[in-house]
Amino acid sequence: MRSAFRLPDWSLRTRLVVLLVALSVVGLAVADFASYRALHNYLFDRVDQQLETAVAPVTTRLLHEAGDETNQTFGPMPSEGVAIQGGGEAGGPTGGPPSGDLPGSAFGELRDAEGEVVGTTGSTFFGEEVPTPAIPTDLEPTSPMAIKPITVGEQGGGSEEFRAAAVRVGEGISIVAVPLGDTNATLHQLTLIEIVVSAVILIALGLLAWWLVGVGLRPLRRMGEVAGQIAAGDLSRRVEPDNERTEVGRLGRSLNAMLVQIEKAFAERAAGERRLRRFLADASHELRTPLASIRGYSELYRIGAAREPVEVERAMSRIEAESTRMGGLVDDLLTLARVDEVREPEREPLDLRELLEDARDDARAAAPGRAITLSPTGPVAIEADGDALRRVFANLLRNAIVHTPEGTPIELSLETTEAWATVGVRDHGPGLPPGDPNAVFERFWRDSDSRGRDDGGAGLGLAIVAALVSAHGGRVDAENPAGGGALFTVQLPLRSPSGVPGSS
Repeated sequence: MRSAFRLPDWSLRTRLVVLLVALSVVGLAVADFASYRALHNYLFDRVDQQLETAVAPVTTRLLHEAGDETNQTFGPMPSEGVAIQGGGEAGGPTGGPPSGDLPGSAFGELRDAEGEVVGTTGSTFFGEEVPTPAIPTDLEPTSPMAIKPITVGEQGGGSEEFRAAAVRVGEGISIVAVPLGDTNATLHQLTLIEIVVSAVILIALGLLAWWLVGVGLRPLRRMGEVAGQIAAGDLSRRVEPDNERTEVGRLGRSLNAMLVQIEKAFAERAAGERRLRRFLADASHELRTPLASIRGYSELYRIGAAREPVEVERAMSRIEAESTRMGGLVDDLLTLARVDEVREPEREPLDLRELLEDARDDARAAAPGRAITLSPTGPVAIEADGDALRRVFANLLRNAIVHTPEGTPIELSLETTEAWATVGVRDHGPGLPPGDPNAVFERFWRDSDSRGRDDGGAGLGLAIVAALVSAHGGRVDAENPAGGGALFTVQLPLRSPSGVPGSS
């Protein structure tokens, strides 16, 4: 089941910038909140200290204003001051009202044991009356030395706030409050400053991040452009940067390595397609020639043009010869097709020297006028397909016989190294044509396009040699050695004591 959540179809640049700005918003919000709370706690602690300082003078003034009418509730007023429960003494030097102004625009309220308000006091701040706080009736009194301030609002629903605390005085309660106007104004100003500064930081950070991410993604955009050109068919293009210092550089190096392999694969495929087209054209051409001959002689026989026994015999012999030639060509094509299947040849223990002796004897029988020699050597043990190697050496000897003048000697040699056996087939004819000597192993290759097919064959013999040797894990090379002629060298792995060809 696919998830219902789906990211917007934004570009990578947009996503990175949005993510960075979102994280910055969270970070700035946490920082702003932490700074706000730190200043809030600091300022409120200062106000609470002011409130604690104002408790004694405000209570003393309230008691003084209450006078003798309340002595039964709050106790007598001593001549040296008024005793406050839990505190010391306060008041003027003769028991009168306290000297000096009340601190911090403080507000005071005196309640009796029944909770009735018996007196209030306040002060002005720069000539203005301080708003009256809304004191709750159930405010719990404490000792003046351990007050418990609370935040209350303004009577009448105003916007002013106060920090208030209640202390016990005899059987009554004294309530003192200090306004929070300056404190709240400071915190409000801090909030505005944090919002404005955070907004400016986010805008600047977003613009800077947009530019930096664009610069960082510029190589990726160039890679995309190059990839489009490659997709259009230009496999020679390469991406930049290509280095190990950055992630994008390492990506470029990997892409370039992949492009090299892709270009090589396409080149090999194109070359293979060209070889296949040439192979099919040559095969069709080679098959068309004997088929045309067979059709022509058959037509002559059918219409009665060849009535004499000699003519009939000649037509039948040509039909037989062309059929044999076409059968050999088909056999060669089938051999190459089987080799192209890359199947492991059927191996058996063989003596390579015996195979060469058999090939030499067969060539002598086919060309009695040739001096075909084999250098003396001892047995050479290999594991191979005997029929395949016999065909290899037969094709090489036939190639030497066909392409050299009558009577030209042919030499076979056999040498061994630690893990390889090397067979040489050398003639003393005109040698290989100029150019790449190993081109003779291509299929349907001929020395000259004008040479007759009766002499040159179909051009598959040496291609079969190369394919069969390669299937045995060996290689074959051609060259023009010093002294003239042509030299074909076949390398085959020896049979090791463990029975695995080529292992030492």
